[in-house]
Amino acid sequence: MSGPIYSDDGHWMWNGTEWIPATQPQNVVPTQQIDQAAVANVATQVGVQTQQVAAVAPHFDLNQDGRIDQNEMMQAAQSVANPVNVAAPNQGGMGMPVPGMVGVPKKVFNWKDKKVLLIGGVVTITVAIGILMFFLLSGNPVVGTWVSNAGETTYNKDGTFQSTDTTGTFTWETDGDKLIQIVKSTIDGNETTITQTAQYELTDDNNVLWINLISMVDQDGNDMLVFTNPFTGNETEIEIPCVAALRDSIAKDGNAYNSTIASYQSSKPSWCT
Repeated sequence: MSGPIYSDDGHWMWNGTEWIPATQPQNVVPTQQIDQAAVANVATQVGVQTQQVAAVAPHFDLNQDGRIDQNEMMQAAQSVANPVNVAAPNQGGMGMPVPGMVGVPKKVFNWKDKKVLLIGGVVTITVAIGILMFFLLSGNPVVGTWVSNAGETTYNKDGTFQSTDTTGTFTWETDGDKLIQIVKSTIDGNETTITQTAQYELTDDNNVLWINLISMVDQDGNDMLVFTNPFTGNETEIEIPCVAALRDSIAKDGNAYNSTIASYQSSKPSWCT
């Protein structure tokens, strides 16, 4: 094995028990930064070859903190040990069934159609939609251009924003420490509205935005963060890791992103996991 097992569309990665959003190339941790003793130890525990775990471990920086922790290392080993036994969400042309609101019969919608709206798929949602939850009124320190591993996002004073790989119309509102973003897009003549709610926090110097996606629902109340296996009916919650965006004035270049974020770990909110 030379790397993780990806779905055919490249949007999903197998962690041994379920499909999770695939790691973007820029988030792969260099091999030399990974504790090889920890690799060997986890490989022994799980009962797989050390070199197999070493090949997939760099892709399991799920919280994007620039290192592979014990939990991430174990998922890497489990991805080697346990063969795929569940179809990826959008493999084989299967639509992704999504449950409706409580008391409303479940319905199935076509994930392939929705993924255009959802900024290119769940992988982009993991970072881009998380980052795109920040735009406040004139005078707020969030206004400006921010950089993440997904690209740049500019938040305007008029309550709109532009970002890489986005389509549709974006509006926002705030409620305490929650940021609510409403994304509207038209697919095949049908308007779809996605409401995303995130918890957020700025560092004291206003140079880092910590973002944790809490919920994402469509206009019918369908939970977009729950995947229902079309074969078993089992529901799996899609875990979106907390992400951070840097103000463009300190982002510098792509190579500096992880090291700069790492320098702010002491200010990371307790809810950001």
